[in-house]
Amino acid sequence: MQLSELDLIEIYRYMVLARKFDEKLIERYRMPDHGGVIELPHSHIGQEAIGVGACYKLRPDDYIVPSLRTRPALLMRVSAKELMAGIFGKSTGPAKGKVTTHHMGDNERGIIGTTGVVGGHLCLATGVALACKLRGRDSVVLCFMGDGATQRGDFHEALNFAALKKLPVIFIIENNMYASWTPFHRHSPIENLADRAVGYGIDGIIVDGNDVLAVHETVQKAVMKARKGHGPTLIECKTYRLRDHAEIGYPERRPKEEIEAWAKKDPLIRYKNFLFEKGVLTPELAEKIEKDIERELDEAIEFAEKSPFPEPDEVLKDVYGEPLKYPALDVERKGAEREVSFGEALNEALREEMRRDPSVIILGEDVGPDTVGPIRGGIWPPTRGLCDEFPDRVIGTPISESVIAGAAVGAALLGMRPVTEIMFADFLTIAMDQIANVAAKIRYNYGGKASVPIVIRAPFGAGTSMGLHHSQSPEAWFLNIPGLKIVMPSTPYDAKGLLKASIRDEDPVIFFEQKTMYGLRGKIPEGEYVIPLGEAAVKRKGSDVTIVATGLMVHEALRAAEILEKHNISAEVVDPRTLLPLDEDTILASVKKTGRLIIAHEAPVFGGFGGEVAAIVAEKALGYLDAPIVRVGAPFAPVPFSPPLEQFYMPNKDKIVAATLKIFEAT
Repeated sequence: MQLSELDLIEIYRYMVLARKFDEKLIERYRMPDHGGVIELPHSHIGQEAIGVGACYKLRPDDYIVPSLRTRPALLMRVSAKELMAGIFGKSTGPAKGKVTTHHMGDNERGIIGTTGVVGGHLCLATGVALACKLRGRDSVVLCFMGDGATQRGDFHEALNFAALKKLPVIFIIENNMYASWTPFHRHSPIENLADRAVGYGIDGIIVDGNDVLAVHETVQKAVMKARKGHGPTLIECKTYRLRDHAEIGYPERRPKEEIEAWAKKDPLIRYKNFLFEKGVLTPELAEKIEKDIERELDEAIEFAEKSPFPEPDEVLKDVYGEPLKYPALDVERKGAEREVSFGEALNEALREEMRRDPSVIILGEDVGPDTVGPIRGGIWPPTRGLCDEFPDRVIGTPISESVIAGAAVGAALLGMRPVTEIMFADFLTIAMDQIANVAAKIRYNYGGKASVPIVIRAPFGAGTSMGLHHSQSPEAWFLNIPGLKIVMPSTPYDAKGLLKASIRDEDPVIFFEQKTMYGLRGKIPEGEYVIPLGEAAVKRKGSDVTIVATGLMVHEALRAAEILEKHNISAEVVDPRTLLPLDEDTILASVKKTGRLIIAHEAPVFGGFGGEVAAIVAEKALGYLDAPIVRVGAPFAPVPFSPPLEQFYMPNKDKIVAATLKIFEAT
């Protein structure tokens, strides 16, 4: 793309703005009390050519996924005032003081919010690109990273997935020769990081990262290629950061000769001299540009100083979206009923939602139309056959849990409603960063201006002799992560209604399915229905003891209640159905009526969901209790393989009965 003289001047102006912004910031940070600067400066001085060159001439409907030193790119889409206010921690900043500006997100300006985890945004970028492709848009995604990010597993998962699906994403490595304080040759066994593109069958290009026009030309070629549907490109920009990793006041530890050698290649000075030689820039114009920018930055600092800090209660806002409201007709059993299995109910929910809403997509291993196994569309019943009806929206993925979860978030940010399958809940650990730091925090990260309507389906639980890595009940791992919702149905009726509600919800939902229950049969209505999240169900009424049970343990509790009836004990069984948000009112009302509480779940007792329920009851209904609260769950051990060991390990009706009788004997 031919650049005019006005273009060349505008590029220079953006580079000067980025350089002087950093210099002002560092100057303020050295003042007493850091001059009001809250965010620790991580200087990009010496790297301005990359962000400016790469993003110049992007369209408004293209996206950038920034990294730690990508402020030059941000300043092309966000005012200096707003960024400075964010750095000062003020309410007028990008996310109302909730996050640092490094990680800001704003879909309207094509900025995808990231996290503080190095490389954690790469999978997110693939999801944004996937959404563009699925919607038939020719928008592209520029994903920036430092050289250190290329050592992360997410780097390889993202490149592999992007190459496999020919996604319109350009991965830009700002190789500044250091990952934090570790020299490049100490963390990379190869000289050129662009060579890694060969392993994924995509173009890998090396460019002088201190030459803004070379960067611009290289990125523009990759952009044109991506717009035409030819997939991703990996671009390595060789550069150097002239300042330390962060402005923390320690003596510089890098060799003085090294810094001085790179200072002679300063991209701003180099480009300024080029413009002088071309006669495009004059000393007078250069001086005017610098003075205008100095004034702009002084105004930005004044704006930041005068802006108010956020009110304390702002911390509680933007964690979740507004709960959905359904007409009463949608949540009641209406019309004739029929019997289906738990797995069939989930399959129906997915099929109906995909027919109702074209933005619903499915991501997961072995679920797509290219699967050659004996069961088409997945190893579990919920996804079977869906790829035949929706071949373009049921997307098979590599064995890459991090990219499955991260891509789902990226696609959701652009309006898709992804449902992902993590084949076994145990494997959620592989995607934990994408779930805990990305999915759960995006809404907060955006200051409430973004939603993440994704569902992560996770088959879990013991009872199938699959051993300790395929049988865990990990729901408690996620209970302490604000921003997530956790659902665990126990019947076909609940499974279908809750999954439909989860797909329509505006927040990320982890949907736990006890895999031994896929064949469990029960009745569901013929017509449409939805079960709102956050509403417990009393599965059996009683007067003497409350048994709060989840998942498979609901059925064990109901069997235990029948046995207890023979002991003249009337047990009320409450199924929370949704662990987050938790329907405390239904549980408390039951306990206040019965005066006794047993909590049963499949996971180990220590650190489990039951401890939270017990704490809530102890805090809010202690005066109603006639006996100590008792929890029934697995022992504190991994799930064993051999059937006799597994049978001993799992909680069941007999253990619930024994616990109940014990508290009655004690009182």
